[in-house]
Amino acid sequence: MRLKTPLSLSLALLLGAIPSAALAAPGPGTLVAAAKKKKPAAPVQPPPPVEEPLPQPQPPPAPPALPELPATPWAGRSVVLTVPATPADALDASRLEASLNEALAGQGNVFLLNPVERFPAPPPLSLERGDVLYNEGKGLYDNLDPEGAARKFTTLASYYQRLPVDTKPERLARVYIFLGASRLLDGDTASAQKFFTRALLAEPNVKPESELFGQDVDDAFTAAKTDLASQARGTLAIDSVPQGAQVTVHGESLGTTPLEDVELPPGPHQVVITLPGHLPFGTFQEVASGQRAEVRPTLAPVPGLGEFREQAVQVAASKTLDTPPAGAPPAEVVALGEKIGARYVVLARVEHSGPGGALSATLDAWDVQGKNRLRGVKWNPGSATEQQRVVRQVNDFVTGRFSNGLTIPPEVVAVVKKPWFWAAVGGVAVATTAGILLANQGSKPLGARLGNFGAGW
Repeated sequence: MRLKTPLSLSLALLLGAIPSAALAAPGPGTLVAAAKKKKPAAPVQPPPPVEEPLPQPQPPPAPPALPELPATPWAGRSVVLTVPATPADALDASRLEASLNEALAGQGNVFLLNPVERFPAPPPLSLERGDVLYNEGKGLYDNLDPEGAARKFTTLASYYQRLPVDTKPERLARVYIFLGASRLLDGDTASAQKFFTRALLAEPNVKPESELFGQDVDDAFTAAKTDLASQARGTLAIDSVPQGAQVTVHGESLGTTPLEDVELPPGPHQVVITLPGHLPFGTFQEVASGQRAEVRPTLAPVPGLGEFREQAVQVAASKTLDTPPAGAPPAEVVALGEKIGARYVVLARVEHSGPGGALSATLDAWDVQGKNRLRGVKWNPGSATEQQRVVRQVNDFVTGRFSNGLTIPPEVVAVVKKPWFWAAVGGVAVATTAGILLANQGSKPLGARLGNFGAGW
């Protein structure tokens, strides 16, 4: 016998699970992807003069539009977050979060949201003011006004030094060459050598352009280079909180933090430290001959991401984790999912059992649009086997093959256990709002599995 009415709809009507109003219009939980036109970018305003406060970073662009959900009953965007129990656990929590996301992404059937992509860093500052000062100083130098040129380039060097993240090392080196050439034209050889040395520190491969400067500038610059090479070097240790940030010195990548005792010639060195999801840090760090200096900034999260992470910490530390599985997801968890656009929120609390103790983690997951919850999954992150087990459980949860804690409405269970129900549906698979019912005819009329194919009644 062929059924004209779709089987899942027949079952829903039979159980009274779908009110007639729900058939007429989408419910409040329905997600509708709406294509929005991107607003035109605001015109870039020129920064104020150097004497005034430096321009502030512009607001970050609007988050990218979320893609449409896959057309499956259990489809949804998922976010996986790890929360350190103490600040000392932060690095391990960060590594574990990356590992879990990588393993889940490898499953191929989970749509993971990356908080870093949802909360992008502010765009770099405009340095148009620097270009204006550079052209003005160059014009004064070409017109044989060394004092006027020196004033312009001194102001420009100060301007660039206050913006170490956005300043290009090569451009700063050119400024110092013009400063040295201006002092040399004024007869101040000692000041000229100092600025030529600064140019070499900013960009070791720079040299005066022959079409702009004469032989006297080239000779003085070569003398400064020889003198710098003869000086004893110092060392610079570079670290960050959190660790794992990318380090560049004068635009050259040196690796990730922590870096031990990088040898550098004496003088100021442009250090920039960047980490996805955090605001970049930059400084001109002074290094002395034969001495050791250290840079170890605490990197601030980008606007929005910091608040989002703090919200996750509060959820992990609150009593909401003790909410019975049968209840609706806690309001704090729902707010966390809505903030990033996730249906499934996976939250793991990471801690050490004691000083020097083993690392452990406890994972909870919620469907913020329903009542399903994966509760209190404990495991040892140091065990590859245990982590694979946890990844499978999370994957099963966000794709509907849920195991521990799935709640079936009592009225559904009562009806499903009736013999007439199985006679009505026959030996077929029926999709319901609670999970998947596998109905078998014959000797095992109550052999259905709800939501999890490995768990019975």
